[in-house]
Amino acid sequence: MIGCFGDSITYAGGHGYVEMLKAKFYENRPDLDLQFLNYGRSSETVTGLTENDHPGPRPYLFERLDDILDETPIDIAIFCYGINCGIYGLPSDKLFTSYKIGVYSFLEKMRQRDIQTILLTPTPLALKAVPLPNTDKTQDYGYKNPYPKYDEEVLQEFKRIILEMQHPLAKAKIDIHTPLLKNQMDSYDNDPIHPNENGHRLIADTIFQNLTF
Repeated sequence: MIGCFGDSITYAGGHGYVEMLKAKFYENRPDLDLQFLNYGRSSETVTGLTENDHPGPRPYLFERLDDILDETPIDIAIFCYGINCGIYGLPSDKLFTSYKIGVYSFLEKMRQRDIQTILLTPTPLALKAVPLPNTDKTQDYGYKNPYPKYDEEVLQEFKRIILEMQHPLAKAKIDIHTPLLKNQMDSYDNDPIHPNENGHRLIADTIFQNLTF
């Protein structure tokens, strides 16, 4: 049983990379008989932060994680958080420490139950593919008004944290940020946060190519 934890990009209305990955394994490795559970939740973070213009507090994974794990035993966890975790604002050492603690805390929860974990890097903020109106520096940054260098200065550091994370339960670390950013013109269309169908397929393909069972 594989539990997939993440935000709206993981949830994707039940039609995103999780479901595509399930289909790929069913088609190419039916002998594994893998079952996937989608635990994505829109707006969620592992930092516990919320920007001022967000409609209510952002969900915080650790408020529901124990209940999920108590209800359904899983063997492998896939972790994909980051784009919401910096709340679209400026970089800071405090922010990066908070993200690192969130990732490590998740891995420690997995250690308690001996759940092997696959860490995915955050997805990018694809402002080249879907430019937003000029951000207003007089207002607080947030998902509607992101810091223009959020991808370069925040998400790239989150990516580094994931790829350099050392923990005995981190079975694999997979970079989905780089291929999505490289192919952003085909992978995004409605907004710079949520990949389109092509983007989700690219995520699923990247995971599939980098996993061995």
